[in-house]
Amino acid sequence: MEPTRYFGGVEGGGTHSNLVICDGLGRVVGRSRGPGTNHWSMGIDECAQRVITMLHAAKRDAGIPLDTPLDSLGLTLSGCEQESSNAMLAARVREKDAACAQAVYVASDTAGSLFTGAPNGGMVLIAGTGSNSLLRTPDGHQYGCGGWGYLFGDEGGAYWIAFRAVKTVFDDMDGLRPAPHDTELVWAAVREHFRAETRADLLPYASTLFDKSHFAGLTAKLSKLAESGDAMSQHLFADAGAALAAHVAALAERAQRAHGAVPFRGGVRVVCVGSVWNSWHALRPGALNQLAARRVKFDLELVRLRVSSAMGAAWLAAKQVDYDLPRDDTAFCEVFYTYRSDINGKINGTHNGIENGITENVVGYVSAKERLNAAKLISDKLAGRRDQFNFIADVVAVSAPSVVYIEIKDSRRTDPYTGESLTLSNGSGFIVKDDGLILTNAHVVVNKPNAVVKVKLMDGSNHTGFVEDVDLKSDLATLRIPMKNLPTMRLGSSADLKPGEWVVAMGSPLALSNTVTAGVVSSTQRASEELGLRGKDMVYIQTDAPITFGNSGGPLVNLDGEAIGINSMKVTSGISFAIPIDYVKEFLAKSKTKAPPVSKRYLGITMLSLTDNILMELRMRNPEMPKDIEHGILVWKVIIGSPAYNGGLQPGDIVTHINGTPVRTAADIYAALESTPGPLTVDAVRGRARVRLTVTPEMH
Repeated sequence: MEPTRYFGGVEGGGTHSNLVICDGLGRVVGRSRGPGTNHWSMGIDECAQRVITMLHAAKRDAGIPLDTPLDSLGLTLSGCEQESSNAMLAARVREKDAACAQAVYVASDTAGSLFTGAPNGGMVLIAGTGSNSLLRTPDGHQYGCGGWGYLFGDEGGAYWIAFRAVKTVFDDMDGLRPAPHDTELVWAAVREHFRAETRADLLPYASTLFDKSHFAGLTAKLSKLAESGDAMSQHLFADAGAALAAHVAALAERAQRAHGAVPFRGGVRVVCVGSVWNSWHALRPGALNQLAARRVKFDLELVRLRVSSAMGAAWLAAKQVDYDLPRDDTAFCEVFYTYRSDINGKINGTHNGIENGITENVVGYVSAKERLNAAKLISDKLAGRRDQFNFIADVVAVSAPSVVYIEIKDSRRTDPYTGESLTLSNGSGFIVKDDGLILTNAHVVVNKPNAVVKVKLMDGSNHTGFVEDVDLKSDLATLRIPMKNLPTMRLGSSADLKPGEWVVAMGSPLALSNTVTAGVVSSTQRASEELGLRGKDMVYIQTDAPITFGNSGGPLVNLDGEAIGINSMKVTSGISFAIPIDYVKEFLAKSKTKAPPVSKRYLGITMLSLTDNILMELRMRNPEMPKDIEHGILVWKVIIGSPAYNGGLQPGDIVTHINGTPVRTAADIYAALESTPGPLTVDAVRGRARVRLTVTPEMH
């Protein structure tokens, strides 16, 4: 009897990954999940280690001994576009575990989606936050279109749609380009999404507060408007449909020119990946018009994946060792639309008495009655999913009442426009005792003298808070408001927290109360030295749940509705940190009735030591960053009115030298404050420019 053959496949994104092991008959015998595996954000070594950890878990799930290698392992990961780095990753996986697999193959996540839905050739058309496309002919030739990022491309993606919506409103108001339809509802959606009143309020979201994912989130609201009949929203989605169809036409034309004939005589399967495809009804008019205008000569079968593209990665792994892994195509994907190219350019016309694209949602139903029955069947199957799978909403319902918004006011200065006390900073916190005890970050409430702490509860009531205890080393503080019988947050345990676990970050970013973001735990062992905190032997929780200004002090909550950390800081998109709740419990146990006096020189910044991985991430997100930066600290936040603020330091600056001495970690900043009297000469990098500032520390 021949030994059983095993093939593994990994679907890896920026936030989470899946691994499956199939036997020689194509049956899944082992599975595992893990954190993101984009090697550009963590380095090839860490990426390889995550793959091995998932592989071992899947082998145990399948009952395969760890020293038994798979026949082949396929990795289809986000960021794996370059053959040189792909080869390095494959080699590193083999170095870490020689018994992992007899062969390791690495390709992009786009290839994984393509081989899951169209193993014999076809297209994959991604329309999520951004967009990208790839065509593979039956004889193995590949052609790409798009994927150039939001500055040069992303046509038809969610960010592209959202940006065009905002731009359309701006141009219409200015009279520069009158909108084709009324923009009132779109403008209302824009104001709601960004919590803005005027167009000027949106400008920070295009510069200092720019977050591509958050900007793209506007598209979900526009989709609902399009469904409800808003003509402007429908126009935007029709344009997006045309843009996506243009990718299809461009790839088809390139393939036809290269081969001199139609390479897909039986039609082309298009694997549609990403959230924008959920709005197919709104995309369809523009897509069909574009396909007709470009005279696409292929029949197109648009499909959605039913399974993780890790299955495609396993199939690809088998193919690399010349093994034909059996697969059930109907189990892998579903057809939601079929485009017929022989309707002589008629859009939404008929073909043999049948509407173009009759296989929408269900294949094989041709009569109106059968289609209605099929639609009802699917609707019945979907009923109850919101209640069954809305686990994030369940967490929020339990936890949100105890989350508070904290604002620090300067009683000495007033805003010249409003006449109210000037806001020095803001943040979040959560109630841990029903008698008004609130937990938050020390950097949220520790400011200059004469500061007044204001606390806003979920019910909208405002109260004056009084700081009770502060531990600057661990960045923890408690304050109290004169209230009783308040809802409290349950405190969990961070000791058993695992990478890949879902978490919810709650707080008040940008002064927006009760804001919720979700993600997974990337690491539970990020050392305090890497974050610039001295004097405390701590490790931090790293998560990809978005944490921004104002989220600091809010809870990081697990799916049981328990706080397992306190949101501390965000370095860049996908990299945020939280203080483990076990340290918080220790702080609460030792809590004093009065904050200890602080009499050290301070700058008034929150900072992060730059490791090699963080430097690499910053260079990826800011191509203009000078290439010769090898050390420094990143200024994450500057307190208004602080010495750093008065000296000209800004969030995002990278401090490389103080008084001519290189700065490699946050400890060097503290050493300079303690050993050097008087002003400090600070050399920093700001964008492409290098600046020299003079900062005079104060006693605090």
